[in-house]
Amino acid sequence: MASSVFYFGEIGVNDYIFALFSNRTAEFAASLVPDIVGVTRSALNAVIAAGARTVLVTGMIPLGCEPELLALFPGDAHGESGCITGFNEVAQLHNRALNRMLRELRRSHPGTTLFYADIYSPIANLVASPGKYGFGDRPLAAFCGGGAGPYHFDMAAFCGTPDSTGSSDPSEFLSWDGIHFTDAANRFIAQALLRGLYNASAMAEPQTALL
Repeated sequence: MASSVFYFGEIGVNDYIFALFSNRTAEFAASLVPDIVGVTRSALNAVIAAGARTVLVTGMIPLGCEPELLALFPGDAHGESGCITGFNEVAQLHNRALNRMLRELRRSHPGTTLFYADIYSPIANLVASPGKYGFGDRPLAAFCGGGAGPYHFDMAAFCGTPDSTGSSDPSEFLSWDGIHFTDAANRFIAQALLRGLYNASAMAEPQTALL
């Protein structure tokens, strides 16, 4: 346990998405932040108590850039990148609360290194400037899916169903099916994460570094 690195993914992403489906307001989703961060804290305390000494904790993705949500909430306010502003604000609220919680845990467990992995920024950067990172010009569209809209997402023609279609090269897309990332996007995010850890290793307090 002490010689292993534990990776915590973006805990809460499904909670926020299902909350948006059921209530349809960003305010309701935002009200879940304390509970979701509290569950994450409990899970971290459990692995630390079991002997973990190095833990990487991933922040929330920019929810408002998900093709699934963009297609299902066409009337919501969009920012310059084309993402839904209110949903991204929920993710940012989550990430601030998560960082506060991690600072508290570091004080409580000085022998444990807790890294915060900011995956929000790499994804937002990719959406804003896809060509800069080798992606195509449709960062908010799904590679595989259906529907006539700009996001290539339709629950009735979800990826893998008979009515779904795919483009020629998935490496040009951020989203595989409107919900999950493509291999190319996951590789891009992982490289950003690893660069952040490498840079953080030279800092006096590496566990406080953002990627």
